[in-house]
Amino acid sequence: MKTNFVPRVNQLDSIQLDIEIVNILRNQVHSVLRNLPPGLLSRFQPEINLLTDSTLWGLSVRKSFATFGQQMLSITYEQDQLSAGKLKAHYALTVALGYLKELIQFRLTGVTFLQRMITIVENCLTCLNFINFFRFLRTGRKPSLVDYVLRLEHHSMDGAKRRTVGYSYMTRELIWSGFMELLGFTIPIVNYHALKRRLRNMLKLENAAWKADRIVLDTGSRCVYCNERVTLPHHMGCGHVFCYYCLQGNRLADSGFQCNVCDFRSEIFERVVAAA
Repeated sequence: MKTNFVPRVNQLDSIQLDIEIVNILRNQVHSVLRNLPPGLLSRFQPEINLLTDSTLWGLSVRKSFATFGQQMLSITYEQDQLSAGKLKAHYALTVALGYLKELIQFRLTGVTFLQRMITIVENCLTCLNFINFFRFLRTGRKPSLVDYVLRLEHHSMDGAKRRTVGYSYMTRELIWSGFMELLGFTIPIVNYHALKRRLRNMLKLENAAWKADRIVLDTGSRCVYCNERVTLPHHMGCGHVFCYYCLQGNRLADSGFQCNVCDFRSEIFERVVAAA
């Protein structure tokens, strides 16, 4: 059953869907052509876009009397409205006009007069679309300037019923947002260094802690924490050498810091002096 009633939101959504469909198809075409040698088809970009838009128009408006965005929302034009002359005019206004604009901007960049004319026409069309949008909000008919010029009406294939709105997606977003806020509040409170030390102690079966009588430091010594060449060597009494900032930073973050190699723990914090 067809009816003249089509909600304004459906008509506006169909226009946005058509724009997204065109962008997706063009991106797919560009990704395929990107594998070709550079510059091979770049000079034919207006023609490639014309072929893409013409294919979409032929498979939608010409074949089904509705764009793909309208079909997704069960909207259509009346077949008797789109006569052969109006089909040609619709193609000229929606596809050929865009190709003419790209052709002038792409191929005739040196013709200042045409570039200025393109700018003037675009500004005029923007103003007309702006005026037509307010007219559409008042009347609920002919959302696009092309529909207004060609006197095309939208008809619904689902009958005179309002579009139902589901809140399941909104509910999931609210739950996820609340969970992220909870993580952002609790994670800074957790002492990650202490937690890592406790987990390491729980997983180890024995503790190999020991105290060294003599700490060896030479030109090849590396920090046991960052595994880089030791800077300002310090130790905590277990015989392993740390960078000053590695050892001091861990001790400040975790008062019970243990050596990450032998699990030795002490209050010693001394500089390592190379033997003469």
